Amino acid sequence: MFILYIGVILLVGFIFSIISEKIGLPKIVGYLIAGIVLNPELFGIIPNEFLEITNVVTSFCLAFITFEIGNSFSLSELKLTGKKYFSLAIFESFGAFLFLFAIFFAVSILSLPLSAYGITTSIAFSLILASLGAPTDPSATLAVIHEYKAKGPVTNAVLGAAAFDDIITLILFSFSISISSSILGSGDITVPHIIYGIVYKIVGAVASGIIFGFIFNKLLVYLKIGERSSILILFIAFIAVTFGLAKYLEFDELFATLTLGFVTRNFNKQQEKIINISENGLENLIFLIFFVFSAMNFKFDGLNIITFILIFTFILTRLIGKYTGMKIGTNILNMPKNVKKYAFAGLIPQGGIVLGLSLTVNQEPLFNNFGNLLVGIIMGATILHEFVGPLISRFVLKKAGELGNKQK
Repeated sequence: MFILYIGVILLVGFIFSIISEKIGLPKIVGYLIAGIVLNPELFGIIPNEFLEITNVVTSFCLAFITFEIGNSFSLSELKLTGKKYFSLAIFESFGAFLFLFAIFFAVSILSLPLSAYGITTSIAFSLILASLGAPTDPSATLAVIHEYKAKGPVTNAVLGAAAFDDIITLILFSFSISISSSILGSGDITVPHIIYGIVYKIVGAVASGIIFGFIFNKLLVYLKIGERSSILILFIAFIAVTFGLAKYLEFDELFATLTLGFVTRNFNKQQEKIINISENGLENLIFLIFFVFSAMNFKFDGLNIITFILIFTFILTRLIGKYTGMKIGTNILNMPKNVKKYAFAGLIPQGGIVLGLSLTVNQEPLFNNFGNLLVGIIMGATILHEFVGPLISRFVLKKAGELGNKQK
């Protein structure tokens, strides 16, 4: 029966993605709606037993997504514009992170059910949630830019900052998970625990990504592999091995696959073929499975008025944090007036990797006290962002005068 369920999931996910595109929304919205429709708690189309196999599948999908993030960073491009936009991304990411941590820590120790679990749970919840507010999903803005042929300093600033958002988020998320695991496991934040998180998990992950990246690159050369099908097999195998071994050794598995992607992009002579394999077909399949499965795992029993209030609190606080960070960053970097005024709004849309990261939190027993609440906040915020993101992006770029001929 499991094979039948997989067929139903692929079919329903595909149908809803087509519907989303027809009404002008990103495919991810369709995937999420499909997952909610197929959620065992609602209509019983897919049984609860099926969810037991989804953790392994979503882990591989997340490995693929982080590989793609690393694979999008070219050393030549980073040398040209990297420093300025990386600095801008730090300001706006940390702005959102700091505001979200402060507000949700205050809320969690005063009014949430989490207050009953003590201050350490409040710190862990607030840290992880804040790290998930740092990134931007540039897909909505990118779609508008392509449709209206937008160009100009605001467009460049939005795309430049968004390009570095995900990697900064992975750093913040890894630190937040390490600190949260330490205080929930031992009840205290100690210097050895933090050093362990930085040196062992992060450095170990980067080292493993580099090693497997160069092994992958050399294999393609020495074995003279040029066929698409053979490259695809090795490509998938190395993502799985890198992620799996990093997890086994307790490295940060997401950083390991991100590093693998970076090494592949910059030191592999056949990187164009790999990008082509990834983007033409495989990417859509991975995203469909990942986001449908993510929504299928959501627990509706914790969804109540408090969750909805927290969703809007998250969105508003993140917006204020992004605005403050961009205001400070654009002034320090002495960027054009329009960038200072409008660019922050192009960084409001959120989605993609944060859903996957929140799902990994929900799968960790150590975070059982708040995992489902965190997923509910992130999923609700993502859906709302995906709906309003294209409208906000178009409005901002039009105000900045960068929409090209179509704005007239």
